[in-house]
Amino acid sequence: MKKILLASFLLIGLAASAQSTDLDPFDINYSYVNLPSKPIVDKKNRTYSFVTNIDRNLQYNKPQYFIENQVTINGFEKKQKNGYLSVEVVLQNPAITKKEITNRVSSSKDKNGRVTNKYYYTVVYSYTQDGNAKVVSSDGKVSKIINFTAQRSAKSQEYENYSQAESFQYGIQNLIRNNFTTEVINTLNNELNDEFGYPVKSGTDKLWILANKKHPEQMAEYNAYLTVKNAFDKMNFAEPTTDIANEVKDAIAYFESLPTKYNEDEKAHRKIRYSAYFNLAKIYYLLDNPAKASEYCQKLIANDYDKSDGETMLKANNELQLLLKANQLTNRHFAVETKNFIFEEKQPVYSGSTSSAPATNAPYSIETDQNYILAYMLTVKKDTIAGYLHKSRAMNLSEAVTVTVKDFQGKFSERNIKANEVSRLILSNGEEYATVSFKLSVDNGGMTIAAASKKFVKEMFVGKKIGVYQYFNGEVILKMANESEGKSNASASWMLGPKKRFEEMAKGCPLLLERVEKKEFKNNLESILSFAEALEACK
Repeated sequence: MKKILLASFLLIGLAASAQSTDLDPFDINYSYVNLPSKPIVDKKNRTYSFVTNIDRNLQYNKPQYFIENQVTINGFEKKQKNGYLSVEVVLQNPAITKKEITNRVSSSKDKNGRVTNKYYYTVVYSYTQDGNAKVVSSDGKVSKIINFTAQRSAKSQEYENYSQAESFQYGIQNLIRNNFTTEVINTLNNELNDEFGYPVKSGTDKLWILANKKHPEQMAEYNAYLTVKNAFDKMNFAEPTTDIANEVKDAIAYFESLPTKYNEDEKAHRKIRYSAYFNLAKIYYLLDNPAKASEYCQKLIANDYDKSDGETMLKANNELQLLLKANQLTNRHFAVETKNFIFEEKQPVYSGSTSSAPATNAPYSIETDQNYILAYMLTVKKDTIAGYLHKSRAMNLSEAVTVTVKDFQGKFSERNIKANEVSRLILSNGEEYATVSFKLSVDNGGMTIAAASKKFVKEMFVGKKIGVYQYFNGEVILKMANESEGKSNASASWMLGPKKRFEEMAKGCPLLLERVEKKEFKNNLESILSFAEALEACK
């Protein structure tokens, strides 16, 4: 009987051992230089300059050299002129081909059979964009054209208020310009660096390590992982990996020992061999030894446990070998020197002015011109600037405003004043604008502007606890008194979870929280204003 029990326990132990080979991913860090596919091998030729022909309307509210200053080829020197690579950019102002407000009706019936219709409004628009960038070298060895010409269609978010949709519609032209400019800059940066540049790539990868601490190999494999992790934490793109390779020798020897130790054709053994081959292939790849990494990729494929990983890594190794050969290098770790020339718009300097210099003279009749409205701006330096603002510009105030001012000699001239120079803007029709820093979040054809920046926004409600503002495209901006940035109601967090956002702001006000829990407040201007008033009244 004892022998039977002992045999049973042995069988159970073996079964448990077979079940204990689950693998978990563990992170390791890396840092190296991403090599270009069409390198300029001669370092003295790693220079570039721009030749641009850009429709002035496309750069509305942007500096003259906006694109030139936003595009950088890593590892190159940007020159004012006569670079080895000449980036010749030609862009036209996008043209709107369709613009309309569509509506959707949602009907509901109460318990008395009374039908209520709710209307939702969406702006649908189409436009064409035209332009290209030609990249040529002074010796004719490089010739590349990047095409930006396209026809695009997009739509706004769905609004519960027609006036919000109408407000978005007013700003479509400026929105399209921003989208086009952003697309051009992103495409130029991506393509120029993919083919010619040397950007630094840092991040995390993974090794596969036994998860079950009861497995006899888990502690040893985890310690080998720690050895690799600690060594790779020191990896710097600008320094050779010789010392790191020496530090991980024992870990490599350990992983190499596992396939010999676990050599049976059963799933548990194949999983351990998979872990060993995968980790060895990854370590050698990140140590810039793609040939050695490929050996373990082949073994990973032959092991026949998730062999697709081996095939994917083998492809990456082959690509790295081609890049190293094309760049005439043996590794991806070296210093990268990038020099950027900053293009500056040359303007005369006027004493006592906090804004840019005059550009053009306006007719004296501007004071009685019905197309202009008087505007007063309080600057952050507590100065007051009075000028005339064209009514069309008042419809899409963004990061800057162009006004026509009169100097002490009675002459009129235009000034472009940025939002970060102004604290308040007041129009003679009674409209008041503040400047608030926030991230633009509205649906703009799949592209978003990630960085927060100060913009002109119309004041809708300003209290001691909260301020509510509206951007020209219809976005509602909420800014708590203790926050440096506002939040847009068109952001993903607001669109997907407005109740949670209201809860966060209503903390400390039980009565208001009860109203939030009852879903009394919606993600629209009217409801947000109602919430702001209730929050302000809360003691």
